[in-house]
Order: sequence, then C-alpha cells, then structure tokens
Amino acid sequence: MLKLFLVRHGESAWNQQHLYTGQQDVPLSELGRAQAARLVGALAHVTFVGIYASPLQRAYATAAPVAESKQQAVTPDARLAEIHHGAWEGKPAAVIRERHAQEYLAWRTQPHTVQMPDGESLLDVSRRVQSFLRDVLAAHPDGNVLIVTHDAVLRVIVLRALEMGLEYFWCWRFDNASVSVLERMDDGKFRLAALNDAHHLEGAFTSCESQAL
Repeated sequence: MLKLFLVRHGESAWNQQHLYTGQQDVPLSELGRAQAARLVGALAHVTFVGIYASPLQRAYATAAPVAESKQQAVTPDARLAEIHHGAWEGKPAAVIRERHAQEYLAWRTQPHTVQMPDGESLLDVSRRVQSFLRDVLAAHPDGNVLIVTHDAVLRVIVLRALEMGLEYFWCWRFDNASVSVLERMDDGKFRLAALNDAHHLEGAFTSCESQAL
C-alpha cells in the first residue's frame, strides 16, 4: 500500500507576525525549528521510500532533520511551493481584511473563485499539485512517502486525492508541523487515514487559528 505522509512546515517567522507569506522565502522561527526536531521522533517508526519538500526554506528545513535521521536525501520540488499570494504577501491579515474587504471575503467564503492579485488561483495550485502527484505515484507504487509543504498546498492535495472540489478548501485544518496521512487503496482511490495529528508537539504547538491563511 502507498501512504502519503503530509506535513506542514514548522512555524515560520512570519507565522508569528500573522503575515501572508506565500512564496516569500521566510525561515523557521526558533519554535519552528523545535517543531521540526519533534517530527524526527514522531516519524521514527516509519521507513520512507521518498522524501519531498517545497524548496522554500521553512518547508525544506522542516524535512531536513527527518531525512538526516533516515540517512536519506530531501528532493526539493517547486510544485510544492505555497500559493503565490501576490500583492498580499508580507501584509498582516488585519490589513488585508480592511483594505481588500471584498476580495478577502471571497477568499474566505468562495476560495475557488479567487485569483490572488498578481498571484495565483487555487486552480493554478491544483495543476501543479496534480502534476507532482502523478510523478510521485509513478515513482512509488507502494511504500511510505513524506511530503513537507504548505497550508494551501496540503488542502489542495487532500481535496484532489479524495476527488473533492476546490470549493471545500476550508474544510481542513493543518497546524504547523502536523502530520496527515493519505492511503491509496487497491482500487486506486485514496482515503484519509489521519488528519492534522499534532500529538508530538505537546509544549511546542502553534495554532493556525491566528495565522494569515
């Protein structure tokens, strides 16, 4: 059986400040580095046939300690980069809510209809996610695969794997350094085996509720 272990990167410096990050290459915070270290123990029992990460440093640096513990390499893949928030990047959620009220409301209620100003739409993200998944499934018909990426990308991966529409984008929650698992069944379809597991982060947990998403 093929299992996809989906991990959101640890807390970043901009997560702390409630800023839209998108494709800005922001490092992990001190807590984020601690969360990445916690993942090593949480995944110690799992043998991976492949480890993939967004090339943005907050994701790559989250994957690196796990890969090092397994004596494996991390394969960076640009298709796993966060959604490009365009003109919103670097701005606090409170500012976006005030200055771009209509667009922000649409993003929070009808995300599949939104084209980020000077950025991407969810359909853009979906196209690159589906391309990545096709390649991963071809390379790894069985075994466990670790994928370390970002909030929006994780949401789209789960939706597409479960054959759900992008309008359900906000149905999931992915906290920093949480682990979710998708299993491919004998008929080729996926089922969700774990969602947003953060038990390994006791004392080092960051809630996504206050972040700019």
